[in-house]
Amino acid sequence: MNSAQGTTWSRLNTTPMGHFLENAANYWGAMLIVGILNLSFSVIAARHLGPTRYGVLAAVVTMINVFLIAATALTRTVTAHVATSDDRPAAAWFLRRSTARAAFAGAVAMAAFGLAATPVANLLRISPAWIWLAGASLIPALAGGVTTGILQGMRLFLTSGVVNLSASVLKLLTLILLLDAGLGVVGASVATLVEVTVISIVGIAVLGRILAAVPARQPAHPIAERQRLASLPTALTVARLVFFNLDILVARHFLGPEAAGLFAALAVTGRIIAYGTGALPQVVYPYLVRYRKDPALTARYLVFCLLATLLIGGGAIAVLTIAPAGVVGLLFGSSFRAISPYVAWYGLAFLLYSLAYVILHYLLALESWWVWVYAVAGGIAEVAAMAVFHHGIGDLTAVEVVFFACLFLLTSLQAALAFRRERNMVTAMRA
Repeated sequence: MNSAQGTTWSRLNTTPMGHFLENAANYWGAMLIVGILNLSFSVIAARHLGPTRYGVLAAVVTMINVFLIAATALTRTVTAHVATSDDRPAAAWFLRRSTARAAFAGAVAMAAFGLAATPVANLLRISPAWIWLAGASLIPALAGGVTTGILQGMRLFLTSGVVNLSASVLKLLTLILLLDAGLGVVGASVATLVEVTVISIVGIAVLGRILAAVPARQPAHPIAERQRLASLPTALTVARLVFFNLDILVARHFLGPEAAGLFAALAVTGRIIAYGTGALPQVVYPYLVRYRKDPALTARYLVFCLLATLLIGGGAIAVLTIAPAGVVGLLFGSSFRAISPYVAWYGLAFLLYSLAYVILHYLLALESWWVWVYAVAGGIAEVAAMAVFHHGIGDLTAVEVVFFACLFLLTSLQAALAFRRERNMVTAMRA
């Protein structure tokens, strides 16, 4: 291990809050640039393709994002294993044993998903070829889930941010080149696959160098604990799968082609807030796992992330409220101005979602089975509401605002009760 790598790892010996703030600043900065690049990707594609063809691309990209969210469960599982004891041999074991297995599982999942290509394509009113193209992302997505989990479990967030940043830059460059070559939706979809693949390959290369001299050892956790560490991140994955992606797919099913494309652009505008705050839950999670026996410290982590999310999201909503038509026109052009009345409301929905998502990571770190309740019951409630109220963009926007407001209130109450229970347990142990 070279001196630079040793210095990075030795920073774990600094104060927990100081190390957290340093990582939060580094990763948030990198992922903010990634968010800007992702927004640029959507803007360039929407302007080039127009509402109808952009609606097709949005469906394909959303399916790819669904598979990326599936990889998130794997990421959180590996993160929890590595962060629990800062076990470098365990990190090396995951890199050398689990990455190839994850890629193989992705290939099997791609084939299985391909068998459902025709009914899924009929549901979304697109060609089955798009389903196969999206399914191809499963192989690098699952392998990248392992490498990202190792980096975040070791709390090497600056390195993780740089990996994601390099992938986003290459995705945007690929998009520009392929659109210029006249490939349209195909080129934009391939550019998204490039991003997923780069994250996997670069992550393997970086970790291979960091852990080159480290002997691999299987994590020393009881079987029951391994099952719990895998099951609960899966619940969070189900929640994010529904909360962050299915609105575009529901709109694609119920609305006409042009309206679905307009709604996809509206969803991108609302997700500006998630782009700006999405790095915070990823940073705080390994710290919540590592220091869960210190309720006062974990509460400071949680409050910091909630306040930062509120500040960033509130600023974005203020801009969307003051100049909605200007923002839409600047981003997507005059053909998308019909969504202007809804952008601030959709921004509010995703601010509430972002706050709830931070709290869900706190419950996940405490290994609370309530995460499954919110994931399953919440997902059913959201989809049911959109299935009833889907007669236009306004209906779907209202559903999202009300649903995420309820989710935030319920998770906040659950977190408060969980914190009081943890604090009382620590007090009883010290007494």
